[in-house]
Amino acid sequence: MLLLMSCSNSDYLNVVPRESVAMAAIDMGDGEWLMGDGEWSLENSGVDLSSKMYAFETPDGTLGLVAKVDDSDAVTDMFVKLSGEGKCSKPEERRGARFVMVKDSWLAGYNDDAIAVIGPISLMERTSTEQKMLKMFTQDENHGAKNSRIFQTLDTLDAPVALVAQASALPEQAVLPFTIGAPKEADASQIMLSAKINKEEELLVIRGKTFSYNEGIDKKLKENDKVFRPVTDDMLGRLSPRSMGFLFMNVNGEDFLKVLQQNRGFQALLAGANTAIDMDNTLRSVDGDIVFSLSNLNGDFDLMARLAKKDFLKDVGYWKTSCPAGSTITDVGKDAYLYKNGDMRFSFAVTPDNLFISSLRHREVQAEVDTALKLTVGVLSKVKGSRLTMLVDLDKIDNKAVAEIIKPILGGKNKILYIKE
Repeated sequence: MLLLMSCSNSDYLNVVPRESVAMAAIDMGDGEWLMGDGEWSLENSGVDLSSKMYAFETPDGTLGLVAKVDDSDAVTDMFVKLSGEGKCSKPEERRGARFVMVKDSWLAGYNDDAIAVIGPISLMERTSTEQKMLKMFTQDENHGAKNSRIFQTLDTLDAPVALVAQASALPEQAVLPFTIGAPKEADASQIMLSAKINKEEELLVIRGKTFSYNEGIDKKLKENDKVFRPVTDDMLGRLSPRSMGFLFMNVNGEDFLKVLQQNRGFQALLAGANTAIDMDNTLRSVDGDIVFSLSNLNGDFDLMARLAKKDFLKDVGYWKTSCPAGSTITDVGKDAYLYKNGDMRFSFAVTPDNLFISSLRHREVQAEVDTALKLTVGVLSKVKGSRLTMLVDLDKIDNKAVAEIIKPILGGKNKILYIKE
């Protein structure tokens, strides 16, 4: 949406729906780097760059962006020029506002006060979306975002880009790391993420925390957060250069397992793992750093964890005899094993120095010898000492369409680092 916008007073904020489940504030004065080398120029666009832009998501999954208009005639001129280049339709007037379809997927509407972009939509949805946008343009403070709890929290965050979102608004594949400490009585709509986003050296750095507007849930979140200890450099020289992302933490396994068992999402994952091996007992043996390495968007991953003990290896013989039908566990070396179930492969081993190493693959892959990934001094200094950190390399994402959408929005940065505050 920022690529599409390459787009007084605060009345324009009333255009942002109050019921939004996620909001982001973008200060184009401090955050102009977000636009990277995009094709949409902000110069002479008619958009007031001294006022923040606001992105939002509504409960039905609608995505939008709202900005203040400084000169609506200049906005029209911009879209007329872009339509001549085949990038959008010509502006059409509807009940005091003008509308433009951009790349047949996004609807931009604007008047003298505000411009909004909503999508992605089909051409068949244009009329209903125009009606929705016209209603947004006439909202008063009682129906706009300014009086919502999410906006009031957002307004306290000082950063070029700030975000407040319900966990339910995050992509399903990405939500688990942010909700590790969620108690069992909380659903995803009650867990909130707030984040401050900035450019630091070669990285886009997101510093965030989870909380809840429910006092009881918020208290348990804070209590469960105590399980995370400062990450050391134990694993930082063992990372695979082929992985697209890493999750770092340092925990005592007994305490960590109790937290995971409260979380609905992790309960399901643990139940699945425990049908093959006793993952609960394995996690209880951990005392130190844990690193999850994500290989691709299909759910393949590697895991390394520092163990305090390896007594669970005595149970491998029982695991072999109690495997689900159609699956097997075989020896592949000293204290090294391979679980097979159809095309799925789960290998696990314990090294002589008590390091648990495992790998999950959902299809047959040929083993490759990796040299260790060399992290820059800047990245190392941010990971070491943090309580929970995620590093994502957009250049390693196997879905190039996803990477090509995200990277320009993030100012061309290819690495994202999330640090739990």
